[in-house]
Amino acid sequence: MPSDSVQSLLSSTVSNFQITPDVQAISRISDHIRILKSARELERDQMLDILRSLSRRLELAKTAATAPSSPTRRSHTEKILELDREKFSLAKTINEFESAYHASEGTLTRLNEELERVKNEDVMAEASSAQQDPTILLLKIYRSLGISLEDDGMGGYAKAVVRSHLNNDIHVLSLDKTYSNFFIANYIWDMM
Repeated sequence: MPSDSVQSLLSSTVSNFQITPDVQAISRISDHIRILKSARELERDQMLDILRSLSRRLELAKTAATAPSSPTRRSHTEKILELDREKFSLAKTINEFESAYHASEGTLTRLNEELERVKNEDVMAEASSAQQDPTILLLKIYRSLGISLEDDGMGGYAKAVVRSHLNNDIHVLSLDKTYSNFFIANYIWDMM
């Protein structure tokens, strides 16, 4: 009977245990854990998507911050080139003005020397010699202005050589009959 008694004891113990509510509780807990796990996985996936999006925005912001945009760089380069051109243009203009200034100073010095020479000359003696030959007086005036006339050998003039003291240039004009006296006079004045 010992075996019967053990078996009956076990059978009475098992029948006294009510495991159905416990199995249902474990089943509910298991379902709840599964639902919670899927909710957490869904939340984790959403957070990873947000993290990837923010990482891309961060990379784009870093790129934009380190390298200036090309239109800005292009306009900056164009502005620098424009300012360089203006600087060189101004330097050239200043150089031309300085050259003109030095040429004018030389002309002023020459004219002051000539003025002193004229002041020291005897005007009456020179006037009487000029009255004897007016051509010589005209040639002196022309030469003092920087104009030299070359004789053509027939009592006329073949060429006029005009020296510009301002530009340090020499211009030659043929004095043939194709040009009017008005044109010749204007040309000589323009070249001086």
